[in-house]
Amino acid sequence: MLDRMIKELGANFQKDTEEILQNIIKRMTAIASNISNRKGNDKRLIPYIEEAVRSEYMARGAEGLLSRTEGSISSSYKDIIQEMRTNIISNGIRRIK
Repeated sequence: MLDRMIKELGANFQKDTEEILQNIIKRMTAIASNISNRKGNDKRLIPYIEEAVRSEYMARGAEGLLSRTEGSISSSYKDIIQEMRTNIISNGIRRIK
């Protein structure tokens, strides 16, 4: 998944941050697994994990911010974990124990 995420991030990927990206992948996989009650390697979780990893990687340095305004440019940030949880549950991926 690491190589695929590096390709998807394209120009947004910063050299020498492979370890950071790998840690984000591991964390998001564990969270998705907990939310869905499925194993982390379940193929149905991959799109949700990838979206969360992309969002988390792109938001680095802005942790904890909900929004930011600089000059006339405004940026809003989403709750990545909550969005992943909502998507997994609403798309029927979650398994009830």
